[in-house]
Amino acid sequence: MLKGENLIKVYSSGIISPVEKTAVDGVNIEIGEGETIAIVGESGCGKTTLAKMLMGQIEPTGGEVYFSGRKLTAMKRRELRSLRTSFQLIPQHPDDAVDPRWTIGRSVAEPLAIAGKMSREEIEDVVDGQIAEVGLGGELKERYPHQVSGGELQRAVIARAMTLEPKVIISDEATSMLDVSVQAHVMSVLKNLREKRGLSLIIITHDLGLARAVAKRTYVMFAGEVVEEGADVFENPLHPYTRSLLEAMEYSDIEDTVIEECEVPAGEHVGCRYYGRCSERTDECRKKQALRDCNGHKVRCINVDEH
Repeated sequence: MLKGENLIKVYSSGIISPVEKTAVDGVNIEIGEGETIAIVGESGCGKTTLAKMLMGQIEPTGGEVYFSGRKLTAMKRRELRSLRTSFQLIPQHPDDAVDPRWTIGRSVAEPLAIAGKMSREEIEDVVDGQIAEVGLGGELKERYPHQVSGGELQRAVIARAMTLEPKVIISDEATSMLDVSVQAHVMSVLKNLREKRGLSLIIITHDLGLARAVAKRTYVMFAGEVVEEGADVFENPLHPYTRSLLEAMEYSDIEDTVIEECEVPAGEHVGCRYYGRCSERTDECRKKQALRDCNGHKVRCINVDEH
């Protein structure tokens, strides 16, 4: 349904002496209709940049994006704009997605009002239905963002996204600022919407427990690359980085082990990017590693035996 092939994103910083840095480097990713996948890794590893390329918010430096067989990266802006409603992003901070001066009801209705294809009464009916579908009471329509809890506001943002009947929902750390019990409620809402509407869900998270609970497949990213991908990366982790994340999960949050600078200078692709932190490194690791099939999933490590 949605596929990225060899996606690359290079950013330039600085005016006098611009420096190019690669945020995403050669990533292949795919999600089927009705599937849930997770993208996990530390802050700065390229998770959000990758997701925004998939949904057309950021133009790739290289590579292609396909949606239902159509090449998004070859489309003109007008064509792409007509498809953008198929992708909706649920942000980490729900207050970033709504106007604090507007009621919840008006914020949920805004995408439909902009589209201009429905009467006021029709919009009202859709808003009522969406608010109920995410488990909120109708009285919240008249409240303002500061008058509701974080979990309620996040569900309102989900309701707003669903008014456009998207095919793909991208949850970008959408539950990380919420209490554990509220996180479960919000994820339950997304799961129910996926099952009811056949949505595809992309869960971007540093919470490995969440990824393990909801995703059919998981992509593990480090320094702009996918280092491991598969359905059983938690039960059978092969890459040293994946194993280190799972060990860290036992006593802390992987956000506590953020790399200070995760992006790599453009063109500098010497050896394994995890080399400097890997306790299992060998001289062979100084060579560029490809993502290869191994034990039922894919791993970017020369020290893993193929079976």
